[in-house]
Amino acid sequence: MYEFQKQDSLQTLEQGIEEFYAINPAFKEILEIDSPNTKVFKEHDYTHVLFGLGTSIEEESLLDTYALWGTKFKWGPIIGFYRDPDYSKFIKSLVGKYGGWWSIFKIYVSLIPVKIKIFRLCMKMTKRWDYHTPENYLNKTLKEIREEFNIKLLPLDDVPVGRFLETQKN
Repeated sequence: MYEFQKQDSLQTLEQGIEEFYAINPAFKEILEIDSPNTKVFKEHDYTHVLFGLGTSIEEESLLDTYALWGTKFKWGPIIGFYRDPDYSKFIKSLVGKYGGWWSIFKIYVSLIPVKIKIFRLCMKMTKRWDYHTPENYLNKTLKEIREEFNIKLLPLDDVPVGRFLETQKN
């Protein structure tokens, strides 16, 4: 378990994102793409830290549920990100790694019971995280932010990490 994955982490959001990039250096490299959509990618990375989830396909799927129900966001920048030629290459390689969009869809569907738990956690939040302005909270501890928003992390034991990589190998 990483420090940002602890419910009462005393790391600031900025320290959490630094830890996240130390664990996932390729994601930090992606931020060097010269595109207006780079900001959206980094905003997504902040949600990994805020909601205490890593980057396995299962955790990405679960993070989508947190983002959909626990944040307020604008569709325009998100759609622009997916249409960006530089980032669409990254997304295509990720989708290919798991056998295509149909396989991704099956992974998402298989996680519905866990997604329901996350939905319930999001419904208990006192307010939604502003997806596009994480910089307002960089110097606050994760504990303070989570208390302010009433964010409860999904216990890591409930996340079936690595299940689908094994499936792809067989």
